[in-house]
Amino acid sequence: MFRTISLFTLWMIVALPAVAQTLIETRNRDIDLFAGQGKLIKLDEPAQTVFLANPEVADVEIKSPTLLYIYGKRIGETTLFVIDDQEEVTLSSAVGVSVNMDAVSRAAHATVTGGSFSVSEVGGAIVLSGRVGTIADAERIDSVVRQLAGETVTVVNSLSLETPPQINLQVRIAEVSRSVSEDLGVSWTSLSGSRSQSGDGLLTAFSISGTIEALKSRGLVTILSEPNLTARSGDKASFLAGGRFPYQTVAEGDDSSSVQFEPYGVELEFLPEVLRSDQIKLNVRTQIRELDFSNGSTSNTQNIPLILERSASTTIEVGSGQSFAIAGLFRATTQQDVQDVPGLGEIPILGALFRSTSYQSGETELVIIVTPYIVEPAAPDKFKTPLEGFAPANSLDRQFLGSLSAGEPISKNGPVSVKNINGNAGFLLQ
Repeated sequence: MFRTISLFTLWMIVALPAVAQTLIETRNRDIDLFAGQGKLIKLDEPAQTVFLANPEVADVEIKSPTLLYIYGKRIGETTLFVIDDQEEVTLSSAVGVSVNMDAVSRAAHATVTGGSFSVSEVGGAIVLSGRVGTIADAERIDSVVRQLAGETVTVVNSLSLETPPQINLQVRIAEVSRSVSEDLGVSWTSLSGSRSQSGDGLLTAFSISGTIEALKSRGLVTILSEPNLTARSGDKASFLAGGRFPYQTVAEGDDSSSVQFEPYGVELEFLPEVLRSDQIKLNVRTQIRELDFSNGSTSNTQNIPLILERSASTTIEVGSGQSFAIAGLFRATTQQDVQDVPGLGEIPILGALFRSTSYQSGETELVIIVTPYIVEPAAPDKFKTPLEGFAPANSLDRQFLGSLSAGEPISKNGPVSVKNINGNAGFLLQ
């Protein structure tokens, strides 16, 4: 369970060792301080003048003629001078201000659970090294250390992830009956504002797998495609459902021609990031490219459509196994374009939608349902195929018993020995 620690609490962790001020009786001795820590200095002789060579590193106050209070402000070194009424230097001490690494390390480890990392000081800089569970853990540690160390301290973040988490995106591209909206109380098109816009407001998370299966059995939902995408946390995954429209071009000053292809359809791009053990931040980018023949042009008796391109992106947070829907991807005029464009119904995935008479009549629409899961790699023996656990039947089993399998397990090195018919067996010769 993630534990939230306020900046005040973290400051108290660092400041507690400095609450009890130290009384120093010193004469020309070095003074070591932590940033945010103060010490009292008792002088042998009354002071007339007190100053520091670099007041940005530390500050000093005269409490009485023989008692000084010095306070560390930031990392660095300076020199404290004390002069008496005879203008004699009675004290000259080097003052070093550093970070209380023990306190900073305690505060950093208190912000996260798990992981194996260290906080150390190297050459005046704070170095974070080791492994943590998630990117969010690394960011929290870095933020706490920077706040406690101060702006003048360089923090080198060398933290890495123990095992980069992976996200499996189960995408369902479906043709959904508009009556589903009334049955479920869900307006797919309202998720994107209106049906004439792209799916830029795709943002509701709900558990829908069981509902989709039930609607499939009633014929209210037709699954066009179910691609699975897997990406590491922080890496992109993309999917394109569409095709390429060919058109002919002629070079200027030449009779030669060539065929160019322009992509169209729906492209989805995902950028997942694991926030916690069960929470996923997902940046979703949708790009729709449609063919508009009504506003196109003609070249060499060929109708060249205008490419209408719309894109939208947004960021959502869902739990592992929750779903969200993207709808309203195509305009109403797309249905008429299906009848005008030869071959539009033959493109992969979307072709089945465009050929649907229900879609052309406005009774159905395209809905994309995405369900992300946090997954972990597994050993090969954890994965089974339908053929594992069976051995091929021999000729006698197939001919006389009608069996296709001997029912014996298959080892990793291939089929194992199977039981045969006892005694002599074979073809009877006349």
